[in-house]
Amino acid sequence: MVNRILVTEAMADCGMEWLRQNGYEVRYGRGIDPETLVEDLQGCQGVITRLAEMTAEVLEKAPELRVVARHGAGVDSVDVDYCRAHGIQVLRNVGTNSVAVAEFALTLMLACAKSLIPGRDMYRAGEFSKARKTLEAHELAGKTLGLLGMGHIGRIVAQICGQGFGMRVLAFDPYADAASAPDCVTLVADREQIFRESDFVSIHVPATAETRNSVGAEAFSMMKPTAFLINSARGAVVDEAALIEALQNGVIAGAGLDVTALEPTDADNPLFHMEHVILTPHCAGSTAEAKEKASMAAAKGCHAILQGLPVEAPAVLV
Repeated sequence: MVNRILVTEAMADCGMEWLRQNGYEVRYGRGIDPETLVEDLQGCQGVITRLAEMTAEVLEKAPELRVVARHGAGVDSVDVDYCRAHGIQVLRNVGTNSVAVAEFALTLMLACAKSLIPGRDMYRAGEFSKARKTLEAHELAGKTLGLLGMGHIGRIVAQICGQGFGMRVLAFDPYADAASAPDCVTLVADREQIFRESDFVSIHVPATAETRNSVGAEAFSMMKPTAFLINSARGAVVDEAALIEALQNGVIAGAGLDVTALEPTDADNPLFHMEHVILTPHCAGSTAEAKEKASMAAAKGCHAILQGLPVEAPAVLV
């Protein structure tokens, strides 16, 4: 029997071509609404997903499914408990987009520090002289970066900022091994220290029961009024209403956000209309290089599960 893999959304074709060359039938999804997903999953033994939500309601109607492979690192779109209870293996990619997301976090940091977006907008509006005289910009050198999370991405951000920009780098991660932390990083046991002392707080943790809405009004009240929040992880980690209030009241200086609580967020979200906020459409990890690595990892991970072989990094079993 030929195994069939559903690819729910567009992704780099290298992984799909690899599957075809290894005897798989690749089916491309027609949409990610539950009804269409259920129809497309019929007769499929594997599925590779990006934003498509693999809920229990969808999964229970795909009786032949044996493996769900995430194109990315997070599994918040997959009902992992249902999969475990019904013998469906769940895979995620670790590190395929780490460099891409780390570079993007740094891009947001620099754009905030240099007032890049307000400067562009003022110049475009014919306010060249005013922009040069009034825009406030800062250097990263000598500033303090606070990291929430020291996984693959957090470590790269730490190294770039500590070794490349000469920043003081603090990190809070109760699961991190202090012995393996980069030399430029000081691991702190007190999470509040990150908010109190940092000029930039950069989030690099998944959305879990422990972390959801964990960065809220109390955290913002501890931050310097000149500090920026950078989030290239998951919007659910931040209490968005509290963030909006903090930004509106000048509690913090601004934010660079690649993620929001609701995606896509509403057009009337106040974050779109704040000149000291940069809001991008969850695209930090979407470089050509990262997409190719993720596509190949997901494809080979599906193959390993369906053929009873060991799963090899960067794909890992959840």
